[in-house]
Amino acid sequence: MLMFLLFFALWLLFNGRVTWDVIGFGLVLSAAVTVFAVKICGWSSERSRKTLRIGRQLLCYAGCLLAEIVKANLATLKVILSPGASRAHPQIFRFDSGLHKTYLQTILANSITITPGTYTINIDGSVLTVHALNSDFAEGTPGSSLNLRLMDMERRLNGAVEQEAEA
Repeated sequence: MLMFLLFFALWLLFNGRVTWDVIGFGLVLSAAVTVFAVKICGWSSERSRKTLRIGRQLLCYAGCLLAEIVKANLATLKVILSPGASRAHPQIFRFDSGLHKTYLQTILANSITITPGTYTINIDGSVLTVHALNSDFAEGTPGSSLNLRLMDMERRLNGAVEQEAEA
């Protein structure tokens, strides 16, 4: 029921006007999408709760990522503006992220790539190969707050799965 109400609210929000025909069509469309999500995609209320729990964590992660991007932009600007490019010493390094879920590894790899001064070259299991603009960028990546947040998220997800298995 919550999913149906969410779809209907989104329909009204995106439509921009409320008339009887918009409400009627929105109710039918929301019901159809809800039935599709439940019957075909296997969506459930428990899955909705998990998604909301992860959604909050992902929002916190996005805020942390934004802060890291700002800091990396300033550090990259400092390297670029230093005379003679004496501060740029590119290097490639590998580190074990400690993440086991592939989608979390992908999130971390993409986060590293969109952060200025670093680029993810390869993912091999939980080991990431990263190119960094200098040693300062390389030192911050393995124990970064982004990696730690994703490890915490994975721990919580694994804990939720274990609790479900016990029930």
